[in-house]
Amino acid sequence: MKKFLALLLAVCLITALAACSSGKKDEKDEKKEEAKANEYTMSDSVKEGSVIDGVMTDIKSDDPILKRTTPSWLETCVLYEVNIRQYTEEGTFAAFEKHLDRLKETGINTLWLMPIHPISETKRKGTLGSYYSVTDYKAVNPEFGTTEDFKHLMTAAHDKGFKVILDWVANHTGWDNAWITEHKDWYKTDNGEIVSPYNWTDTAQLNYNNFEMRAEMIKCMQYWVEEMGVDGFRCDHASGVPVTFWNAATYKLKSVNSEILMLAEAGGNAVLTKYAFDSCYNDALYGQSKSVKSGVAVSTIKQSMQPGDLYVEGSFPMNYLDNHDKNSYEDTIVGNYGKTYEPLLALSFLTPGMPLIYTSNEEGYDHMIEFFEKDTIKWDDKPKYAPLMAALSKIKTENAALNATNRDFKVLTKDEDYLFSFSRSKGDNTVIYVANLYDKDLNDAAMDLGADSVKCVLHYDGTTLDTAETKMSNSDFAKKSYKPYEFYILTVDAA
Repeated sequence: MKKFLALLLAVCLITALAACSSGKKDEKDEKKEEAKANEYTMSDSVKEGSVIDGVMTDIKSDDPILKRTTPSWLETCVLYEVNIRQYTEEGTFAAFEKHLDRLKETGINTLWLMPIHPISETKRKGTLGSYYSVTDYKAVNPEFGTTEDFKHLMTAAHDKGFKVILDWVANHTGWDNAWITEHKDWYKTDNGEIVSPYNWTDTAQLNYNNFEMRAEMIKCMQYWVEEMGVDGFRCDHASGVPVTFWNAATYKLKSVNSEILMLAEAGGNAVLTKYAFDSCYNDALYGQSKSVKSGVAVSTIKQSMQPGDLYVEGSFPMNYLDNHDKNSYEDTIVGNYGKTYEPLLALSFLTPGMPLIYTSNEEGYDHMIEFFEKDTIKWDDKPKYAPLMAALSKIKTENAALNATNRDFKVLTKDEDYLFSFSRSKGDNTVIYVANLYDKDLNDAAMDLGADSVKCVLHYDGTTLDTAETKMSNSDFAKKSYKPYEFYILTVDAA
């Protein structure tokens, strides 16, 4: 009997141990399965036209998110590029936040924040380094404040009616980014060494043949949309990154918020605007605008004002006279434009697309702002161009003819004339621009507005801005004299 009990006890003990071992094995297997489920989808397992874990190889689907759509708020977007570092002496989110009311009064409704991420110290250029040398895609630069400070700025901006987009650097990272040591295969190499793009030696070139990296980059972008509520991205050196990545990123981001803005730092490009991007840079308009100072005929500037087939229907140009690159490396708006700035600023608001204003443009700041060093902007109590910008913003947002996606554009003057006029119409709404883009008086200049009765909503005589609404007629422009850089903005009364 004792032997039987001992044998029974042994059997029970063995069974228990086996069960325990089996339980441990099951637990281990579960962890393996969980890890496998969280693995990235690699390129060789992605079928054409599919979207799996942020990887897209082609756009061939009936998925509604893949259909090009343009958020309604983009139609009246007035974009303002914010240089946090140089905006205030403190150079912080909190200090910039105090300027929101002033910008609101200027008519700005969308803020583009230059990169807000921590900046790498390794191979850093200058004392403070480049914003575009990113250490951590999910963190904020401690020089600017904390994540909570950023959230506070976002809340304040949204409460005041602003949209906020972030500058996103997808082509490269800084040398202190953890990816450098943890995922060397995420970078391009030469003879086993990670390389820099171009002469940007403070950055390391990412490898877009690695789909693991692509998926992680998109997850980082999603974080700012999902957790921080940003309204889109200005994508740095967009043409340096495969369009298949941007397509996948846009798909993922629009599945979170279908109303985001995607702006490419690239010239007009039908491949980029087919799906991924709402807007690209109007580099042609920038170049032609600079030539006005030395004298320009209508024929050379009008071509840069029409989107053409470089922009898929629903996309549009971003019209700029200045930005951080142009200001720091070429010249200021004073040096580039002088007295031509006022009529050209108006033209950039009225041209098909959306206008951009760079930090300190409203001030008429005649100083090339340092890129790698602290160089605080000296603000005036009454920024010089703020009243004109406010008036132009009002005209832009109140007239459907000036919607960003509206491509109606008709030149009303002859190519050989320095008097330049064009109209844009949508439904019953028409806006007309008439300007002397020459540094000499124009006398007895004749033109036909194409409408008998018009309303002048803005007039600048080369010195004084007048925003009082005044009734005028076509006959007033039949034989008229203009001072240098004098311009009118007119609206046509609905029938």
